[in-house]
Amino acid sequence: MATVVIDDHLLRDVLSGDRSQDLGGLASAVATTGLWLFRLTSALAAPAVVDRLTASVAVLSAEQQDRFRTRLVALPDSIEVLHLRQLAWPMAELQSRHRAEGRPLSAAMAEALAAAQALEAGIAVSRLDVGPHLKAAAEHDGVSFRVL
Repeated sequence: MATVVIDDHLLRDVLSGDRSQDLGGLASAVATTGLWLFRLTSALAAPAVVDRLTASVAVLSAEQQDRFRTRLVALPDSIEVLHLRQLAWPMAELQSRHRAEGRPLSAAMAEALAAAQALEAGIAVSRLDVGPHLKAAAEHDGVSFRVL
């Protein structure tokens, strides 16, 4: 088992208790990115909006939703988030290189790949949100990529 950088869907599942933090034996530790954390947080900031990312939280009781939001805002120390100060330059280099090689990466994808490389980790994403360019870039760079 190793550290795994998880996307916003998997982060939601871990925080809500729908998925174990070890991802079913896949991870010894988990991390996420600032942009994936922001995307989940911003999706839940408007409780009236229910979409693919928020639907499983919307069906929880009001008390359970409050508990979930508390965990999201005060992210457990066991979930690492690298600072953008550390990742900005590697992200820019990765984005530039992969774009030139036909694998364009969004800022969120570049951050995930840079975080995985900095942590010597793999990347795991939800089957609901697989970015083919991120998968191709991770595989090209020798970073383990899992769809859960």
